[in-house]
Amino acid sequence: MGTSFENEFRRLCQEKHLAATHQRMVLYRTLMEMPEHPNPEQVFERVRQELPSISLATVYKTLHLFLENGIIREVSPHHGSLRIEPNDQHHHHFICLRCHGITDLSCGDVDVTPLLASVPEDFEVSQVSMEVRGICPMCASRLPVAET
Repeated sequence: MGTSFENEFRRLCQEKHLAATHQRMVLYRTLMEMPEHPNPEQVFERVRQELPSISLATVYKTLHLFLENGIIREVSPHHGSLRIEPNDQHHHHFICLRCHGITDLSCGDVDVTPLLASVPEDFEVSQVSMEVRGICPMCASRLPVAET
């Protein structure tokens, strides 16, 4: 399984004119193998199992390099914390308002034509994504926290 991620990473680096270093490859493979939408700290904890000398700053720098070059995507820039999108299939998200968990919604065929038509001419659209916000089943099953 790791070999296909490594081949894909080498291809992306060649396409983006980036050095395909071992450290970057481990970080990319780790991201692609992580479930959900990890934040940089979660990626760091997982990567340092294989690369004990890696720093959190290096993970952040590498993630931002990957983002700037379109190797990975950010789920949404307005959730307060960087969350990585390893799923490259077109899809949308359900975001829990309590735990901030992010769940992929497979309904990627939503017609966004009217939305795109409302974008002013001088704006350049790079991505369209939709979010559904609410309470996930795990949070809904918990008793409400009493306010003090």
